[in-house]
Amino acid sequence: MTGDCGKQIRLGRIIRPETGRSVCVAFDHGLDDGPMPGNIDSRATMAKLIEGGADGVLVSPGIARLCCDQFTGRNAPALILRLDWSNMFRRELAHSEGRNRLIADVEDAVRMGADAVLTFMFIGYEDADAEADEVAKNAHVTRACERFGIPHIIEPMAQGGKVAGRGMEADVIKVNVRMAAELGADAIKTDYSGSADTYTAVTESCHIPILIAGGPKSKTVEGSLEMVRGAIGAGASGVVMGRNIIQADDPAKMLAAIKTIVHDGLGVDEAMKHLA
Repeated sequence: MTGDCGKQIRLGRIIRPETGRSVCVAFDHGLDDGPMPGNIDSRATMAKLIEGGADGVLVSPGIARLCCDQFTGRNAPALILRLDWSNMFRRELAHSEGRNRLIADVEDAVRMGADAVLTFMFIGYEDADAEADEVAKNAHVTRACERFGIPHIIEPMAQGGKVAGRGMEADVIKVNVRMAAELGADAIKTDYSGSADTYTAVTESCHIPILIAGGPKSKTVEGSLEMVRGAIGAGASGVVMGRNIIQADDPAKMLAAIKTIVHDGLGVDEAMKHLA
């Protein structure tokens, strides 16, 4: 029961109990992709995320250490620690069928003060053993999270050759999220299918909270907000968005706009007023 209590307390720092929803920021891109706009001065960007009232921020172990004091205090966001690294997403030297490996364990996360941990789960590899290793890795982390009372957010993604070109299809996403939920995940970070009509099948097939990833930076702010509105309308519990927030003209204002959609249930037009 102690583990369950710990998970409930920590998850409540990420997913607001009063709304059942969450606005988190993915700020771990430097681990897989190196420097980019928005993460050059990590502490300055983190200050804007705090100003905007992010519910949680996903970071690597190195950024958790660099920004330790910024995660401290009553107004600080929850710390979500990325436990694995991937060679899938690099702009340079990327692999078509990437692999990922654990770079920290659950005990490390607890020692660093994390409120949750997050790991990839790539599905659809041509190599059956590689796919099975992904499931085994996540099951191992989930069991450790149960022992330490810390939530495990799994990020299932269709990335292998068997699902080439189909990663954003709702029929594929719903299989991946259900697998993650059945492994024992406490929440999901995953792709959005592009429309509320198709995404409803994803949320209805999963009994734990789904937070959508932001994907590549949208061409317009309206496009980002419409994605959020569509996902929430389809039953998602919030977002873990990266580039569309950290690379915005003003990350704090962008967060405020997204929060009005996720926590207040407002539409895109109302949300846009926060960007004026």
